[in-house]
Amino acid sequence: MKAVLAAFAGALVLAGGALGASGPPSSTPSPSQSPFPIQSGLPFHASGSVIGEGTPLKAYANIVPTVHLFGDTLQAKLAVVADTRWVDPARLRVTAGFAPYTTVAAPTVLRIHVGRFEQLTWTWELRCLTAKCVPVSPPSETLHVFRFPSAHIEYLKANGAKDFGIDATWPAVEVLSQVSPGVESALLDNRRYDWQYSLTPVVAPTFRMSPMLLFWLALGLAGAAALGSLYAGARWYRVLRPRAAAVDAGPRPALDRALALLAWAHEHGDETLQRKAFERVASELGVVPAVDELSQAARELAWSPDVPEDEEVEAFTEEAREKGRGA
Repeated sequence: MKAVLAAFAGALVLAGGALGASGPPSSTPSPSQSPFPIQSGLPFHASGSVIGEGTPLKAYANIVPTVHLFGDTLQAKLAVVADTRWVDPARLRVTAGFAPYTTVAAPTVLRIHVGRFEQLTWTWELRCLTAKCVPVSPPSETLHVFRFPSAHIEYLKANGAKDFGIDATWPAVEVLSQVSPGVESALLDNRRYDWQYSLTPVVAPTFRMSPMLLFWLALGLAGAAALGSLYAGARWYRVLRPRAAAVDAGPRPALDRALALLAWAHEHGDETLQRKAFERVASELGVVPAVDELSQAARELAWSPDVPEDEEVEAFTEEAREKGRGA
């Protein structure tokens, strides 16, 4: 392709020299007067471009390889040579389809600029791994020929509208089966194929320890680990959930509650509650004959016109608690 560009550049220089020597042409021939075939809808520049015999651009399509085995990767290239005097390469749009082949990756674009000519080359990596590309009969079990739709190149105006377009034809692609002729003949002759591969016998394995002994040792260790985890869990449960404290089944728990109420009422200065607490203590002490005198003292303190002092209350409380327990 570089050689073609060099030839185009040389032809441009020669054409320019010829025009400079003979002066401007007296008249411009129309496309119908051109000795070269002009594609319909494509602009014609009789004396302004030498690409495509007066056309502003030319396209070349090629696929390598055109004959390949099933599953191989192909490379499709579309080269567009444009005369930048009449064409802005940035406005070119390419459309190409390769079904049932799919592109491995996005196409790459290579730009080469020589003088006023610029070549843009689009490259696609193609592959087909589906059943549509498998050579089957009909038409043939050995090969399958694909013909892709022509690549279309459009040139857009400055406002984005279509100006003109050209097509480039891809060569036919021939897919061959991966089954070699030798394998095919073996299948036809024997009606079967031995897909097994004989392996060299290996010696019997040896072990440092009997596998059965190792199994029982592992089982015993697993049992010991389970018992250890149960023991640790039981200890953890005892720490987090201790046993409930035994209820004090003393002989007179009601007396202790009455004394505690008396102490609280005296500490907070609640005279009414303190007198009631003395009455309660007297009632609890009155059940026991041995402390009847102390019960009388409690009632006297309860109805005493003066509030008992701290020392008097503490002494009474200690005496009532000791005699109540002793009873």
